Amino acid sequence: MRKYVLSALASCLLFTAQAQWLPQNPGFTNDTVGFYEMSLPDKNTAWAVCYDGKRGLLSGIPTLNFTRTLDGGTTWIPGKVGSDLSLRFSNISAINGEEAWVAMHKIGNFVPNYGFGFDKGGGGIFHTTDGGINWEHTAPGELFDDNSVPMFVHFKDKNHGIAVGNPNGGNWEIYLTNNKGKKWKRVAPKDIPAPLSDEKGWISGYSAIGDVIWFGTTTGRMYKSIDFGKHWAVHTVTTLPNTEVNEIAFLDDGLTGVAHLRNYGISRTYVFSTTDGGLTWTNYNQPANWKNSRVTAVPGTNAFVSTSTHPNRLFTGSSVSYDAGQTWTHIDQSAQKAVCRFYDANTGYAGGFHLSGHPFLRDKGIFKSQIVFELPASQAKKSAIEKRRIDETKTTYENDVKVYPTPAKDVMNVALQNELLKGVISIVSMDGRVMLTKTSANAKLVQLDVSRLPAGSYMLRIASDKKTISKLITITR
Repeated sequence: MRKYVLSALASCLLFTAQAQWLPQNPGFTNDTVGFYEMSLPDKNTAWAVCYDGKRGLLSGIPTLNFTRTLDGGTTWIPGKVGSDLSLRFSNISAINGEEAWVAMHKIGNFVPNYGFGFDKGGGGIFHTTDGGINWEHTAPGELFDDNSVPMFVHFKDKNHGIAVGNPNGGNWEIYLTNNKGKKWKRVAPKDIPAPLSDEKGWISGYSAIGDVIWFGTTTGRMYKSIDFGKHWAVHTVTTLPNTEVNEIAFLDDGLTGVAHLRNYGISRTYVFSTTDGGLTWTNYNQPANWKNSRVTAVPGTNAFVSTSTHPNRLFTGSSVSYDAGQTWTHIDQSAQKAVCRFYDANTGYAGGFHLSGHPFLRDKGIFKSQIVFELPASQAKKSAIEKRRIDETKTTYENDVKVYPTPAKDVMNVALQNELLKGVISIVSMDGRVMLTKTSANAKLVQLDVSRLPAGSYMLRIASDKKTISKLITITR
């Protein structure tokens, strides 16, 4: 009887896991690979790049494999990025089913003192327009050189792209293109806060919402740009010693985010959360059920999904959070998942391990989401925290506050209503400094003298005893 009950329980767990994640055949026939990063340009298309599934991400074994689907995961088409076995993937950014960009770095030795630094430069950005049959190394020696460690490439559309690398020559390497990658221009050092001593970034450790981009560093800091990489500010996520920002994910509002941090000295990971776009962060330490490998946001929802490759079943699988990382609920504990990415609430994939010939891992390795996420409206009814975040979306900006002219030159008008009539209005620089403050004093129209503020982007923050909202503004000269 006991054996029957255990068998029934095992069958139930397997059914439940498959109900949440549908196994996919990645198309490989003689490889052992893990999937490190994915890019979903539309509902039917997804690309996934690989790493050494036997020895781990930072092994010295090259893996140039990738795979893609054009039919929503029904079939996957494998391929390889060139033949240079000294390279390893940093990330991928797909334009559509035929065109994609990848950032690649040279295989070097892992540096223990700087958990995600690498001691060997080189690599670059590679581009395909024929579904990965051919790849072109873009501007070698100009767009990154032999001393570079490319961290990621990201295209917000077919024309506009950004490529970011670790400090080289004393400054971060950040390049921009606005003509489909035909020409790239390096961002001037004066527009990027200087790195600290030995400060580095993590491969694919970034988030992008429209023109806003964030990436984390080995010193517990986060760089942020609100104009797609032209200008940057830097903020402190944590002052905990030897703690590094591995990954950052933001919801559609650009305000609510979760960061995954790691202290390699004591092998400890942390969840940090922000509700003001990254200016300030809260440490939730190691919440129950959180999966400590990767984290991503689900567009169109208030959900964050974490995944893990931990060999212990208690910690592996995936979990979801609806309160910006404070609490997590198990999605599954059945299969290791190194990465998870979503196009929307109905379209997402996770990548684990594929082992040709293995009785359990063959014809698997990628999982398609079958998760039914809670929508923001239903969350707002049961959670005051989530309601406040929903109140901070653009819809609320339009209803409760209007700002004009935009951009402003000398005077900025702030029209208020509802719960913001009795509040404090502040203009905050992108590095967190309060540049101007004025009390609304129950006035429906407040004028701010911005004539003495330098041209640039700022955060307009309006705080009352009922709620606080923030809005990006621009001052010109």
